[in-house]
Amino acid sequence: MKCKSELRRAVVARRDSLSPREIRLRSGAASSRLFELPEVREARLVMFFVSFGSEIDTVPMIRRALEEGKRVAAPRADPGRRELTPCEIRDLEADLAPGAHGIREPKAHCPVVDLAAIEVVVVPAAAWGEDGYRVGYGGGYYDRFLARLKRAHRVGLGLEVQVVPEVPHGPDDLPVEVLVTETGVRRFAGRAERETE
Repeated sequence: MKCKSELRRAVVARRDSLSPREIRLRSGAASSRLFELPEVREARLVMFFVSFGSEIDTVPMIRRALEEGKRVAAPRADPGRRELTPCEIRDLEADLAPGAHGIREPKAHCPVVDLAAIEVVVVPAAAWGEDGYRVGYGGGYYDRFLARLKRAHRVGLGLEVQVVPEVPHGPDDLPVEVLVTETGVRRFAGRAERETE
């Protein structure tokens, strides 16, 4: 098994090879699957990551959630403590600005969201394993954040090129319950089950 840094580099390079048009089309297909999930359909408050670089494009998904009347949270990073704070956003243009890592995040005026109010957290990764475990970008932000959530459904979101048979993980790592890509939905209940059309 490759070490995390090698795996991260290889998978991100594969994702970077996709054209902006391919990413847009694949993101649209994944978005349709995401919003069909009962967890997302029924949720009143969903936390999304704000995409950057060649990541799956979450901006149209955030816009759709707001249009559907959902409350939306996005993470604000605290590099000193390496922690994420969920903050509510209501307007993509007015509420987001580049943060410490160059990723758009909620501005200071956005209210902090109570962790207990988050019903679904949409989780990013550099690479996804077929068992729902993830390799992040190396900061450990989401590992720490997910450990603090008690009731939110953990929904992974990415492109199929990011999925590999297995990723390194430890006993404290939390897998997602569902992984959505442009080609299908994987649910993890003891074993991976794949839903495709």
